[in-house]
Amino acid sequence: MKKLVFFLASTIILNVFPVFANELLILSGDKSKNSKRWKEEVLPEYSSTGVGRSLPAKIVSVQGAGFPDWLRRAMEDGRMGEIIGTPTFIIWDTEEQKELGRVEGYTQKTRFFSQLNEAVAMVGKGLTPGRREGSNGHQ
Repeated sequence: MKKLVFFLASTIILNVFPVFANELLILSGDKSKNSKRWKEEVLPEYSSTGVGRSLPAKIVSVQGAGFPDWLRRAMEDGRMGEIIGTPTFIIWDTEEQKELGRVEGYTQKTRFFSQLNEAVAMVGKGLTPGRREGSNGHQ
C-alpha cells in the first residue's frame, strides 16, 4: 500500500511540477569586464540560491567568434540564437540540447537575479525570453 501511495504521489508531483533538467550556460568573454564582474559578484553565491540550485551554472569561455564546436553547431542548427556579446546567460535544455531562453549582459547582481528569475518563470509558461533571430525568435 505504501508503495502505491508513493508511486501515485510521485506521478502527480512529476506531472504538476516538471523536472527542471536544465542548466544555465554562462557565455563568458575572456576579456569582458562584465563577465569578470559577474564571476566576482554572483558566481560565489549562485549555487546556494534557489535559482542556482534548480539551474546549475556552466561557464563556457568564448574568445571573439571562437565558440566551442558543440555551441557553434547548436547555433548553425537553430537550437541557439546568435551571441552578440558577453556575458550571455542561456537557459539550456540538457535533454533536447537547445536554448529555452536567455538574459543578455550584466550590470549588477540584483538586476541579474531579477532578470533571470523572470526568464525562468517565462520558460515555465512555455515562453522563450530573449531568444534572438536564428533561434526561432520568441514563441
